[in-house]
Amino acid sequence: MRIKGRSEFSELSGDRYDTCFICGPVEYHVVVHFDGSSATPVVGEIITGVTTLDTGVVSSVTMTGATTGVMILSSPTGYDAESSVMFQDNEALTGTTSGASFSLVDGGCGVCKSGRMFPDKMLIEYQGRKYCSEHFVFRFQADWINEAKIDANENLRGK
Repeated sequence: MRIKGRSEFSELSGDRYDTCFICGPVEYHVVVHFDGSSATPVVGEIITGVTTLDTGVVSSVTMTGATTGVMILSSPTGYDAESSVMFQDNEALTGTTSGASFSLVDGGCGVCKSGRMFPDKMLIEYQGRKYCSEHFVFRFQADWINEAKIDANENLRGK
Protein backbone atom coordinates (compact mmCIF):
# COMPACT_ATOMS: atom_id res chain seq x y z
CA MET A 1 0.00 0.00 0.00
CA ARG A 2 1.36 3.37 -1.06
CA ILE A 3 0.98 6.49 1.10
CA LYS A 4 -0.49 9.46 -0.73
CA GLY A 5 1.71 12.49 -1.33
CA ARG A 6 0.70 15.95 -0.21
CA SER A 7 -0.36 17.02 -3.71
CA GLU A 8 -2.68 14.02 -4.06
CA PHE A 9 -5.10 15.19 -1.36
CA SER A 10 -7.92 17.46 -2.40
CA GLU A 11 -8.28 20.71 -0.48
CA LEU A 12 -11.14 21.10 1.97
CA SER A 13 -12.16 24.36 0.35
CA GLY A 14 -15.62 25.50 1.29
CA ASP A 15 -15.70 23.57 4.57
CA ARG A 16 -16.73 25.68 7.54
CA TYR A 17 -14.89 25.36 10.83
CA ASP A 18 -15.97 26.22 14.35
CA THR A 19 -14.97 25.56 17.95
CA CYS A 20 -16.34 23.21 20.60
CA PHE A 21 -18.06 24.96 23.52
CA ILE A 22 -15.98 22.96 26.04
CA CYS A 23 -12.66 22.89 24.13
CA GLY A 24 -12.74 26.67 24.13
CA PRO A 25 -12.18 29.43 21.62
CA VAL A 26 -9.31 29.84 19.21
CA GLU A 27 -6.90 32.56 20.32
CA TYR A 28 -4.44 34.55 18.26
CA HIS A 29 -1.25 36.17 19.54
CA VAL A 30 1.95 37.68 18.19
CA VAL A 31 5.46 37.62 19.64
CA VAL A 32 7.15 40.95 18.81
CA HIS A 33 10.87 41.54 19.30
CA PHE A 34 11.62 45.24 19.51
CA ASP A 35 14.65 47.52 19.83
CA GLY A 36 15.49 51.21 20.08
CA SER A 37 12.80 51.62 22.71
CA SER A 38 12.33 54.98 24.40
CA ALA A 39 9.66 53.56 26.75
CA THR A 40 8.62 50.20 28.18
CA PRO A 41 5.29 48.94 26.84
CA VAL A 42 2.58 48.45 29.47
CA VAL A 43 0.29 45.42 29.75
CA GLY A 44 -3.14 46.34 28.37
CA GLU A 45 -2.02 49.12 26.05
CA ILE A 46 -2.78 49.00 22.32
CA ILE A 47 0.24 48.87 20.00
CA THR A 48 -0.07 50.06 16.40
CA GLY A 49 2.41 49.77 13.54
CA VAL A 50 2.99 53.20 11.97
CA THR A 51 3.36 51.81 8.41
CA THR A 52 1.00 48.79 8.33
CA LEU A 53 -1.52 50.02 10.94
CA ASP A 54 -1.56 46.47 12.38
CA THR A 55 -2.66 46.51 16.03
CA GLY A 56 -2.61 44.30 19.10
CA VAL A 57 -3.04 44.50 22.86
CA VAL A 58 0.04 43.96 25.05
CA SER A 59 -0.45 40.87 27.23
CA SER A 60 3.15 40.56 28.48
CA VAL A 61 6.51 42.33 28.19
CA THR A 62 10.06 41.20 28.91
CA MET A 63 12.88 43.71 28.60
CA THR A 64 16.04 41.93 27.41
CA GLY A 65 18.20 45.05 27.56
CA ALA A 66 17.95 48.77 28.24
CA THR A 67 16.20 49.45 24.91
CA THR A 68 15.35 45.95 23.65
CA GLY A 69 12.70 43.43 24.57
CA VAL A 70 9.97 41.03 23.63
CA MET A 71 6.24 41.58 23.98
CA ILE A 72 3.30 39.32 23.33
CA LEU A 73 0.27 40.94 21.72
CA SER A 74 -3.21 39.44 21.92
CA SER A 75 -6.17 40.23 19.64
CA PRO A 76 -4.06 41.08 16.57
CA THR A 77 -5.85 42.92 13.75
CA GLY A 78 -4.86 44.23 10.34
CA TYR A 79 -2.33 41.50 9.53
CA ASP A 80 -2.21 39.61 6.23
CA ALA A 81 -4.45 36.58 6.85
CA GLU A 82 -2.86 34.52 4.08
CA SER A 83 0.74 34.82 5.26
CA SER A 84 -0.08 35.50 8.95
CA VAL A 85 2.62 38.19 8.95
CA MET A 86 2.21 41.23 11.16
CA PHE A 87 4.35 44.39 11.12
CA GLN A 88 7.44 44.97 8.97
CA ASP A 89 11.06 44.76 10.04
CA ASN A 90 12.15 48.12 11.52
CA GLU A 91 8.57 49.41 11.52
CA ALA A 92 7.96 52.12 14.14
CA LEU A 93 5.48 51.20 16.87
CA THR A 94 3.10 53.56 18.63
CA GLY A 95 1.48 52.75 21.95
CA THR A 96 -1.53 54.27 23.70
CA THR A 97 0.63 54.61 26.83
CA SER A 98 4.20 54.44 25.48
CA GLY A 99 3.65 57.20 22.93
CA ALA A 100 4.36 57.80 19.26
CA SER A 101 7.16 55.81 17.60
CA PHE A 102 8.44 54.55 20.96
CA SER A 103 10.19 51.52 19.43
CA LEU A 104 11.07 49.61 16.25
CA VAL A 105 10.13 46.05 15.29
CA ASP A 106 13.22 43.83 15.26
CA GLY A 107 12.53 41.22 12.53
CA GLY A 108 9.26 39.90 11.19
CA CYS A 109 6.36 38.78 13.36
CA GLY A 110 4.09 35.85 12.69
CA VAL A 111 0.58 35.49 14.08
CA CYS A 112 0.24 32.34 16.18
CA LYS A 113 -3.05 30.50 16.55
CA SER A 114 -3.92 28.27 19.50
CA GLY A 115 -7.04 26.28 20.15
CA ARG A 116 -8.92 23.58 18.30
CA MET A 117 -11.03 24.08 15.21
CA PHE A 118 -13.38 21.37 13.92
CA PRO A 119 -15.13 21.06 10.56
CA ASP A 120 -18.83 21.80 11.08
CA LYS A 121 -19.69 18.27 10.00
CA MET A 122 -17.76 16.94 13.04
CA LEU A 123 -19.59 19.14 15.56
CA ILE A 124 -22.88 18.33 17.27
CA GLU A 125 -25.20 21.23 17.95
CA TYR A 126 -27.25 20.71 21.10
CA GLN A 127 -29.17 23.25 23.18
CA GLY A 128 -27.81 26.11 21.07
CA ARG A 129 -24.13 25.19 21.50
CA LYS A 130 -21.67 23.20 19.40
CA TYR A 131 -19.68 20.28 20.87
CA CYS A 132 -16.98 17.96 19.54
CA SER A 133 -18.11 14.33 19.73
CA GLU A 134 -15.87 13.52 22.74
CA HIS A 135 -17.22 16.38 24.85
CA PHE A 136 -20.79 15.79 23.72
CA VAL A 137 -20.69 12.18 24.95
CA PHE A 138 -18.84 13.20 28.14
CA ARG A 139 -21.30 15.97 28.98
CA PHE A 140 -24.62 14.40 28.00
CA GLN A 141 -24.16 10.62 28.44
CA ALA A 142 -25.84 10.65 31.89
CA ASP A 143 -28.80 12.54 30.38
CA TRP A 144 -29.21 9.83 27.72
CA ILE A 145 -29.15 7.05 30.32
CA ASN A 146 -31.75 8.83 32.49
CA GLU A 147 -33.99 9.54 29.49
CA ALA A 148 -33.75 5.88 28.40
CA LYS A 149 -34.83 4.74 31.89
CA ILE A 150 -37.81 7.12 31.85
CA ASP A 151 -38.86 5.91 28.40
CA ALA A 152 -38.58 2.27 29.49
CA ASN A 153 -40.70 2.86 32.60
CA GLU A 154 -43.39 4.69 30.61
CA ASN A 155 -43.54 1.87 28.02
CA LEU A 156 -43.94 -0.77 30.75
CA ARG A 157 -46.56 1.31 32.55
CA GLY A 158 -49.23 0.79 29.90
CA LYS A 159 -49.02 -3.03 30.05
